Amino acid sequence: MAKHLHSRSRNEVIRNAIDEYTTKMMNTKIVEVRDISIDQAMKLIDGYISENPGKHFVSDLSEELGIELRTAFRATQKLIDSGAVRIRKNEN
Repeated sequence: MAKHLHSRSRNEVIRNAIDEYTTKMMNTKIVEVRDISIDQAMKLIDGYISENPGKHFVSDLSEELGIELRTAFRATQKLIDSGAVRIRKNEN
């Protein structure tokens, strides 16, 4: 097995796997999600978009603002329906 993985020993394979796992875990972002109303989420999203104009994905807004994903989608849809934000089609 170790020979196949270009390592000198089984211990080196294990050490490399632990190092890789540790590096991935250290780079993992922990997201804390708050339980807020759709109206509160709308205010947060609107404020964020006002301060950071450009293209945003709802999933990114959810993560950045700590809003539960379903609430973020509902709030964004209400903002779209009200005309406060608009959908931009992908430009390939």
